[in-house]
Amino acid sequence: MSDNETRQKLIDSAKKEFFENGFAKASLRKICTNAGVTTGALYFFFKNKDDLFSAIVAPPLLKLKEMLIKHNREDEEYMGSPDEQTRSVENQLSTHKEAVTMVGYLYDNYDAFLLLLTKSQGSVYENCTDDFVALMEEGFRSGAEALLKNMPGCHIDEYMLHWLAHMDIEMFIHLLTHVPEKEKGLAYAEKMIGAMVKMWFDLLFVKDE
Repeated sequence: MSDNETRQKLIDSAKKEFFENGFAKASLRKICTNAGVTTGALYFFFKNKDDLFSAIVAPPLLKLKEMLIKHNREDEEYMGSPDEQTRSVENQLSTHKEAVTMVGYLYDNYDAFLLLLTKSQGSVYENCTDDFVALMEEGFRSGAEALLKNMPGCHIDEYMLHWLAHMDIEMFIHLLTHVPEKEKGLAYAEKMIGAMVKMWFDLLFVKDE
């Protein structure tokens, strides 16, 4: 058996063990037994249980973060446009396809993200949801501040900013944990993201007193 085959067997076995018992209770010995290798072989490829879990979830997680950062940057450009139509809610509703694409990416890497969301307690990834809320909040803020340049007499409602960021991430989590079929998930995402865009414009800004 080649090194690549051994490593993949360990990853496949680990994925099954993590799904069955969660990260905290997963047994490295059982992972090795089910993969048909020794514990020494496991430590040849992975430093510890966190490193093994990371081999499953880190690549798609990093890619998703890159996609989200790119999406936030493009939103900021739209919001800061001198053209009123470009920064309008109507235009945002017609150009939110990239957000739906991100949902598709979640489904394309369904097992990895489901592990992150439901089985990562005790791992270095157990707070990944909070990390994404913070990243979303940062993106919402940069977009809102860009839009405010053309909204004299208004300011950001800080509570609503944080709440909307939470709602956005919770929307993705609810889809993955309740709608396992990609086609259905994308159909729901189209509607849900459209509703979020409208809420963003309706709730995020308040007039100065």
